[in-house]
Amino acid sequence: MRLHAFILSIAVAAVGFVPGLAAATIDVFPKETVLDSRTTTVQIVNNGDRPEYVTISLSRLLNPGVPLKDEKLEPVGEEAQPTLVAFPFKLSLAPGQTKKIIVKSLKAVQNETVYRLDVKPSIKAMTQGHQTTAGTVVVNFGFSTLVRQMPERESAKLSVVCDAQGARLTATGTVRYPVKGAKVDGEITEPFNVYPGVPQTLEGRVVEIPEQKTCRGGADTVSAGASETDHR
Repeated sequence: MRLHAFILSIAVAAVGFVPGLAAATIDVFPKETVLDSRTTTVQIVNNGDRPEYVTISLSRLLNPGVPLKDEKLEPVGEEAQPTLVAFPFKLSLAPGQTKKIIVKSLKAVQNETVYRLDVKPSIKAMTQGHQTTAGTVVVNFGFSTLVRQMPERESAKLSVVCDAQGARLTATGTVRYPVKGAKVDGEITEPFNVYPGVPQTLEGRVVEIPEQKTCRGGADTVSAGASETDHR
């Protein structure tokens, strides 16, 4: 899971070439927050020389561990019984000012639950002195901070089941299981996490996962069976 930005790519390419083009200078930190108590804070800072106005939203990530383009989000406002809230929903920041966003747990979770806290600056801006006919083009970056709500008891376990396509990985503990050094047909995969309730699949003729049985697909599916590793 990485910080991602909502970027107006065409405007970004034009920076330095179009008069009056300005870049928003909002930043958010930390980029990832682990909530293992009732309340935590995220700080937002205006590094620019003009006031900034931002909106804040919190969404639960329904399928953590998948590529960014495949993520499914559910705004906490649409949940019947949300376990986490963030406030305020809007902020104004003077040049150089830093303010806090409060992230508060409403109830405990059984498994690690992942959220995205989105901070989006306003697109409107005025040029210094006066507004020109064309106005000012503003490049605004919307930052997404990852928030992890952790259960009281943390246990990282992985179950691997071989099938005809390769291997199916399931986190059977209460928190994510980091997979490093896995190989598919001899090639090492990028490290990834498997979360409770979100199984992952590695497809290939030969799938090798550290501390697990090797899956060879097809004829070897039954003999390979399933295996489980517990990381404390």
